[in-house]
Amino acid sequence: MMIQRLVVVLFCLFSLFVKAEEEQSPGMAITITGIVLDEQGNPLPGASVWVKGSTIGAGTNAKGEFNLSLRKGGRQVLRFSFTGYTPQEYTFEQEVVSPLIIRLKPAENALDEVVITGTRTPKPLKEVPVLTRVITEENIQQLNPPDLKTLLEFELPGLQFGQAHGSGLPELQFQGAAGGYVLFLLDGERLAGEGSSNNIDYTRIDVDNIKRIEIVKGPMSTLYGSQAMGGVVNIITKDADRPFTGNISAQYSDKGDQKYSVSGGTRLDRFSSYTTFSYRFRDAYSVDDEEGFVTKTELPDGTIIRDTSDVLSTNVKGYKVWQVDQKFGYSFTDDLKLNFGGSYYNNHVQQVYESKKQDVYSTYTINPSLYYTLNDDHLLSLSYLMENYEKRYEYRTLPSDKIFGDLTNTLRLNYSGQLGGKHILTAGFEINTQRLQHYWFDNGSGKKFDAQTYVLYLQEDWKVSDRFSLVAGVRSDCHNDYGFHASPKISLMYRVGVLALRGGYGMGLRIPSLKELHSEYDMGGQGMFMIYGNEDLKTETSHQGTWSVEVTKGIFNGSVSGYYTKYKDEIALGLTEDGEDQQYHNIEDGTKTGVDVMAQFRFRWGLTLQGSYAYVDANEDTEGHNTSTARPHSLTFGANYSRKVGLVKLSASLNGRWMSKVDVWYKSDENFVLKAYEPLTVCNLNLAGNFPRGIKFILGVDNILNFKEKNVSTDTSIFPQRGIGLTGTLAVNVADLFKL
Repeated sequence: MMIQRLVVVLFCLFSLFVKAEEEQSPGMAITITGIVLDEQGNPLPGASVWVKGSTIGAGTNAKGEFNLSLRKGGRQVLRFSFTGYTPQEYTFEQEVVSPLIIRLKPAENALDEVVITGTRTPKPLKEVPVLTRVITEENIQQLNPPDLKTLLEFELPGLQFGQAHGSGLPELQFQGAAGGYVLFLLDGERLAGEGSSNNIDYTRIDVDNIKRIEIVKGPMSTLYGSQAMGGVVNIITKDADRPFTGNISAQYSDKGDQKYSVSGGTRLDRFSSYTTFSYRFRDAYSVDDEEGFVTKTELPDGTIIRDTSDVLSTNVKGYKVWQVDQKFGYSFTDDLKLNFGGSYYNNHVQQVYESKKQDVYSTYTINPSLYYTLNDDHLLSLSYLMENYEKRYEYRTLPSDKIFGDLTNTLRLNYSGQLGGKHILTAGFEINTQRLQHYWFDNGSGKKFDAQTYVLYLQEDWKVSDRFSLVAGVRSDCHNDYGFHASPKISLMYRVGVLALRGGYGMGLRIPSLKELHSEYDMGGQGMFMIYGNEDLKTETSHQGTWSVEVTKGIFNGSVSGYYTKYKDEIALGLTEDGEDQQYHNIEDGTKTGVDVMAQFRFRWGLTLQGSYAYVDANEDTEGHNTSTARPHSLTFGANYSRKVGLVKLSASLNGRWMSKVDVWYKSDENFVLKAYEPLTVCNLNLAGNFPRGIKFILGVDNILNFKEKNVSTDTSIFPQRGIGLTGTLAVNVADLFKL
């Protein structure tokens, strides 16, 4: 309860400060009106207008109009932005010629997109020394994915989702690193709760509520702590950006999958609100092998035995999800703003077969935050996150039985300040607590364990010159069991002509989870074997070097990047000394090496072409055998063409992904067994029509090549395909429909 009491005290102090601030604050003296248009003079509804260095902003209405109230005093800069267009700034001292007429030009590339994840401060993508990938709202609309898993698979090469044993939930692997090494954030806050094997529950992310996704590759432990060894995925959700906004969408496939969402909100002067309700359903299904799987078994004496398995089937669990997300915002003064977020999620897992019980996942979150602008160059924020994630068995005749509970609290005080025009200093203090109840503890007795971490971090963002910049920082974690650990990081960027050269080094840190420390679980409940934790586990660390070359010229943007990671004391689940049970332990050092290539052409006449390639060499050595399931080669590609015909905007999008085969060794008793997983190729086609008054219809053809795995029952690194599918989506912008 300590952290809750501390939050109450801090917010009471802030309330007293707010009252005093309001009494001293001068009255508003400037009202700025205007309109934001494209090059042809068409209004841009939903364009963002905000004052740089403050919390004051507004959105344009259906006619592209905005109204903004500011106080007099000093030099101020207005920034106008809209997805797919180059941002524009307007600077004024005292008086403003109103109404302002702002014309935005189409962006030739996405490098003007403002990102925050890599540095915790807003910066245009082209100026970020940390290698960052952005998935925009435009990208999401073109793909029209049913869920987050599908979206990431088609956008990121080197990423694959498989299904976990038991729960059937997605398990992620990215650049050869498992899901536990990639930190997922929602609006900058860590997501708690384990869906399966140290992976979060990816189903809880409502893809219709995503504004953009920022992906930072490589260790980011300096800013984000444990679990950020392999990178950070920050999912930024939508806000109200107009006086009134409302959207309704429905999606249905010929296989019975359904998705419905309703959202609405407002932004009026100092107050904003945005609410999203969603329902998603996917029925469970079963897929049969087309042929038996061939394995090779290596005996201790080196003898190879070839065997062909029987033709089997695999079951894929479905889901029935209800979810609500809420955001509030209020500006007490020009300098002080309160945000409040909350959500509730409930997922009933759907089974292929009749069963008396099923898994039920649920979570609720509370996330208030305060932002105080000391002046144009200094920002102070205080945030608190409470998240409670639960898993239950639900019986038809008996009350539900809670088997998993993860309660986390995070309190953060963060400062960002610009010093001397060339330095941005970020510093912060965090308190993180976790209380975990897991069915792997004490054989399901309901026993709970706690962990606390106290954090200090410091980062310097230095623009040495117009061409050269660097970001350097260090984070210190003090864990109640593992004591003090420091994680440094440095990233450099040098621009010359059309080239941007980046390089860096980062140390990653992963503290053993409570499950890895304290497990005691009878697998299967029938004495098959036990899974034990290990309280003697060491902290896992990594050292990674990265480099990249980016070229931007006109309609073309491309990059080549590489990384080398060496892991020390990697944590894994393996056999006990007697070979009868399993236990978490620190294994031999591992390495991962990879190269990524990306290219995009964005033609002014409506065609966009993009493609990405990833190579990863993941070595997880077990007695001279590589047990990694990472596929060494992968591709994603996309083509989008849009054209306006009269009052209707038509578009066609083709997206695809390919992954190479991979040979995987695993140990069975004293033998090693080799499995060869086949390549995968999946392509989706979406045809969309944007009609007047905010009406949009999309017809999608999934898996147009009708790809099916030959041996789905043996390959848990992918989700089995069901053949060609048809999907129809209808979306209505209520604000545009009624011209609000």
